[in-house]
Formats: sequence, C-alpha cells, structure tokens
Amino acid sequence: MSRTVHLALAAVTAFFLLFPLTLGKPGLPPHLKADEAAYYLAAQSLAFDHNLRVEPRDVDRAFEEFPFGPVNNMIVMSDDGWHTVHYAKPYIYSLCAAPFARLAGANGMLFFNMALMMAMMWMGYLYLRRYNPPGLAALFSASFFLLSVGFSYVFWIQPEVFNMFSVAACLFFGLPRIDETGLPDRRREWLFALLSGGVLALAVYDKPMFAAVGLAPLWAYLRDRRWRTLGVWMAGAVLCMAVIAGVSWRLTGHLSPYLGAGGRQGVTLCEPGKVPITPEVVQARTAGGGGGGGGKHVSAVPNSTTGNHWTWLFRAPDVTLYEEAENIGYFLIGRHTGMLVYTPFAALAVIFFLLHGQRRSGERWVLLAAVTAVALYFLTFIAWNWQGGGGFVGNRYFITAIPAFLFLVTEIRPPRLLLAGHVIAGLFLAPLLFTPFGAVVPEPTLQAHVRNLPFRVLPLELSLRNVPGYERIQVGDLRVVGRKDVFVPQGEQMWVAGGAQVELYFIGTRPIPKAVFQVTNLAPGNHVEIRMGKAREVMDFGGEETRRVRIDPGEPFRVRRQKWATFWVYKMVVTSKTGAVQHWVRQYPPNNCPTFAQDDRTQENFFTGASLAYLGAGELLDADIYELQWGNTVAPTQARAGEPFTVITRLFNRSRYPWTAEGVARVNLAYHWLDESGRQIVEDGLRTPMPWPVPPGGRVSVQQKVLAPPAPGRYVLELDPVFETVAWFSKKNGGRTWRVPVEVLPKEAADAH
Repeated sequence: MSRTVHLALAAVTAFFLLFPLTLGKPGLPPHLKADEAAYYLAAQSLAFDHNLRVEPRDVDRAFEEFPFGPVNNMIVMSDDGWHTVHYAKPYIYSLCAAPFARLAGANGMLFFNMALMMAMMWMGYLYLRRYNPPGLAALFSASFFLLSVGFSYVFWIQPEVFNMFSVAACLFFGLPRIDETGLPDRRREWLFALLSGGVLALAVYDKPMFAAVGLAPLWAYLRDRRWRTLGVWMAGAVLCMAVIAGVSWRLTGHLSPYLGAGGRQGVTLCEPGKVPITPEVVQARTAGGGGGGGGKHVSAVPNSTTGNHWTWLFRAPDVTLYEEAENIGYFLIGRHTGMLVYTPFAALAVIFFLLHGQRRSGERWVLLAAVTAVALYFLTFIAWNWQGGGGFVGNRYFITAIPAFLFLVTEIRPPRLLLAGHVIAGLFLAPLLFTPFGAVVPEPTLQAHVRNLPFRVLPLELSLRNVPGYERIQVGDLRVVGRKDVFVPQGEQMWVAGGAQVELYFIGTRPIPKAVFQVTNLAPGNHVEIRMGKAREVMDFGGEETRRVRIDPGEPFRVRRQKWATFWVYKMVVTSKTGAVQHWVRQYPPNNCPTFAQDDRTQENFFTGASLAYLGAGELLDADIYELQWGNTVAPTQARAGEPFTVITRLFNRSRYPWTAEGVARVNLAYHWLDESGRQIVEDGLRTPMPWPVPPGGRVSVQQKVLAPPAPGRYVLELDPVFETVAWFSKKNGGRTWRVPVEVLPKEAADAH
C-alpha cells in the first residue's frame, strides 16, 4: 500500500514541478505585480552580482524579461541621501531562490516555489502517516496544500510559499515523534530540534509575529522537561537568525533591510539602464521643487497603508470592538479573504483536532492559540489592511500560518468529512486553481474570481481599504461602492450592466429614511428591478425613457461603528433583463513613464441596462423653491465669439425652502441665449454650482461662467437658475429671469477692440 501511495505522490510531484518551467512568463499580468519587483531583482542581483545594490544592470535584467511596461512598486532604501540604493525587502527568500533565478529567471523562482509546495505535501503525508493509513494521509495532505489559495502563491515571485514551508518544517521537525513502541523518538531529537528552530527563523525574519508558531514545540519540550532539547531548539533559532542578520548587515549595513532602513519608498523603473533614484532628484523633491530631468524615474507608492516603514509592526491598536468582531467575520467567511472558503482543509483540520486530538495534546492547543494570536495581531494592528495590501488573493498575510493547521490533526476520522472539503474547494477555489496566474476578464483584477456566483453570497469586506476591482465614488453625502465590471460612474449618472445582477453599496454618516432615484432606460423592451432593503421596484420599459422611483430602504444592511464615526450601509441590487451598448471615455492618470506610450484617454464600451441618478431623500423635489429676486447682477455688453466670460450673478432666495448645493438634484446657475427676435438658440448653457446652500431669505453672489455663441451677432443673454432633474426656475416662477443684450464680436475684431 505504501509503495503505491509513494508512487502516486511522486507522480504528482513530477507533474507539478515541471509545470512552472513550461510557462512563457510567470503569468498574468505580464509584468511584475505587488512586491515581486524587489524580491525578483534582489534574487538576480544576488545570483549575478553577489550584492543587494540597485544598479543599472539590475534594471536591464528587469526589462530583458518583462519588456511590456514599467516595473512598478519596487521597494528600495538608502542611508546616504540615495547615493547608494539597496533593495528594501527581507532578502532571505531572494537569497535561497537566487540559484534558480540564475538558471531560469522568473520561471526558476516559480520552480523553487513549487518545489517548496511539494516538500510541504510530502511532510504533511509523512506526519499524518504516523496516525492514519498511508492512502488517507496522502489524500488529506495533497488536498490540504493543492486545494488551497496557497497554491496560487506558487505563481507569485514573493515569499508566501517560502514562509509557509518554514512554518511547516518547523512543526514537522519540532513536534514530538512517536516510534513503534509508543514512546518519543529520541534518536535524532536534537538534530530535529535544531532544524525546527533554525527553519522557523526564515519566516520570522520576514514577519516577526510568526515566532508564535515556535511555542508549540517549546511547550512540548518544557512539559516533558527536555531542557537540553529546548536549549538546542533555541540555539538553532538564534544561530540561524544571527547568520541571516549578519549577512544582511554585510550586504546592506542593516540587520534587516525591512526593519532598519533609514529611508524606504517604492519606485518605478521606466527604462533600461537607469537607476530609479538619483541624489539630485531627492534633493529637489525635499526642497519642494519639481526635480530635474531624471525625476520621471521616481514614483513614491501612493497611500501605502504601512507607510513603507517597519514601525507598523508596533503601532498602537486603533480599532473598536465592533470593528474587531466585524473583521473576524470577514476573516472567516469574507468574499475576498474568508479562511473557510480559501483554505477549506484548514477548517477540516480544526474539526478533526477537536474530535480526536485535543485531550492528549497540549502542544497542539498551544499551536491553535498561537495561530489565533497571529490572526488577531493582523486584525488588530492593521485593521484596514490585514488581507495583505493591494496585491493579494485570499488572505496573503495569514497564508504563512496555514500549514500549522495540518499539524493539529492526528486521526482523520470520520474520513467522509474529506468530501465536504472537496465540495467547498470545487465551489470556491476552481477559478483560482485552473487559472492560478490570473485570467483575462473585463476590468481585470487578481480578485476577478469573486464575481462568480458562489462568492456573491459571501459578505463584501467593507472594512478593508485596498480591495481592487471596485469603483468608489462620492454622490452627495454618500459613498457608493460597486464592482468595476458592472458599474460605470458617468458624472452624476451611474450606469449598471444589462443582463446582470448588480450590487451597489450606499454608505453614509447618517441613516437614509427615503431615497429617490431617477432611472433612465437605454434598451428597448427592458425589465428593470431595484431592491433596497425590503423595498422592491419593478419597471417595464418599451424604449428610452426616464422615471423617478421613491424607495423606503428600511433598516440598513449594516451599521459600521468605527472609532471616529458610525456609518450606515445600504445595499441595492439592480437587475436588468437586457441592455444597450453605450460609449464612454476612460481618463487615465498622468503617464510617469514617457518611454512607454500611453493614451491619456481611450474610447470604451459598456453594455448598459439602466442609468441611475441619486436625487437624495427627495423632500424638495415637489416643493416650490422657485421664488427669487435678482440682485445687482453685472454682465459685459460685448464678448468674443465662442469664448467664455464671467457674469457677477446676485440672487435672493424668496421661497420657503433652501436651495441645495450638492447632490444630483441641486440648484445650479445656468442660462439661455436668445436672438434679437427673442427666439431661443441655446437652451442648456454651462452650469455654475452654488458655493453653498442658500436658506430661505438668503443671498448668494457667484461668478457665473458663460460661453458666448460661436457666430458673431447681437444676442440676449438670459440667466435662469435650474433645479437639476426637476425644472428651470423660469418654468415655475412666471419667467422671472434676468436678461441683458450682448454683442458677440468676431475674435479678430474683439482682439483689435
């Protein structure tokens, strides 16, 4: 039986080891993502140059293998005003992977990751075989590691799998071994203890909180009064950490480039042969200047949640009990991060432990407490970023601890529970396992798998700051969040996809008693349904049409109580039967790398089912707000053809209601153009917003922007406020507008004048 199991595991190992070497590139995206740039180029620098300095030849290596665009977010450091630049990520993963990077580039590092994953599978099998039949042990171990989000990280050139291996090896060698007589195996105990402590130091050097895992073997040694073994374990950990820190000091001048850098930041490599930072640029930036010609190669990481500094490890907690409880729920079953769906066999391991192993295994209780403490550390000290920052799949920070759950297991009984793990993996992990290096989808993101149906029943992690793939816009006093592939904001309109069920989250600092939406249908024969709380509105459209919908959302979907504010969250689901293709223009941020051509704007298409405009609570939509009095308004009598000019507009609000200045349904200043006979030639003039709400009896003075007609001639400018989405003031107040004749001159004549 064992020989057959070994053959099966060897065949699986051979298949997966060769797989990474067959990839043309490590996968999608075709460039280095997240923190890969620093780890990969550091490995290349160690392999070829035997140092950790950032030099022009390092940049050349990046573009030789990834020539399709800039290399973003490479974390670097310097102590001497950026005269000497070093890679600023913990180097030990890069050092261990350097031989593979030298032989096969990025694919070599993926091979190294896969080898570590296969080694964990074998360690899990050999450990579980002590308590279970070989076939059952092999099945559980292979499922544990391969049917897990951890397998996706094989295709990341980052240390997640390396750290997982360190935790697994620590427990494999460190937990007590039982021989055939049922007694502890003391023959190689000191060697195993030395290995256990030493290998854990590799993960601790990267993330110090994982030192907690070592408490499990230490507890076993302490309980059995094996003082020498305990001392050997500690010696292995200290010696290994000392060697790692000493090598780092030799290469960078710091015990750790992560925990001691004088200055750290992320930079963008824009072209071969150029180091991304020069001393002159930094001096100019420090002085507040724009930098010299080399400044285009510098790009600090925006909105970094850790500030690119080690002090986040020791910052004071800034989280309420509500936020802690909310994050624990997300940690377990969150749509992007839930441990129960992204690592289902870790959950099964806890069940098997509670069923069979807890009574006689104090070290496993310590291990369970240790990994729980690690999880709570992340949830408490970086409550907005505990999933692993902008580059993550599942829970990137906690994935290192996942192998520890396998070592909670002794007896795999009842074995039929394994079927439940495979069912969950099939439902939730298939998109990741079959496209582990990314998928080509609309609005591509590493989190695209959550768009599938099983994930949509799980809660969206509203507490996290960096979850890619979502639009976040401000609409009046509300923030609206929706998936980019089905939600396109267009000014004050919100397009939702046709033939789809679209979730939108409305988040505000106070409850929403009523909500009014203007719904515009863009497709013939469309059926649109809007659900918000218990409210449900159904509309059938024959063609292009606009309707107003009033919704009583009832109780909020969620009330989020944070330290400085309370937020009311309302969930809306918009379902459209069909849609029509609409065109829009995507505006890109400025191109910091002119070496790579980029259009500032591109024409995009979107299959739009309906367009929504949020009109607020709607108290004023039917109110008579149109009574006004014109003050001393001043306008020029001449203007250039087609050119803008300014009118000093003064108004008094003589109605019994305020004029709102925010939201879609607000009061704007606008105008019409009339010809000499009084015929309207321009109906919708430019809008000028009110600077603030105008209460009843209040006065406002605004510099109103006006665009002259394109053709010279004599015209009449008619100023006319507009209650957006409702009516022009002139239609409601008897036509009390303000008119002034304006002579529009040809541009040349106006210049001469």
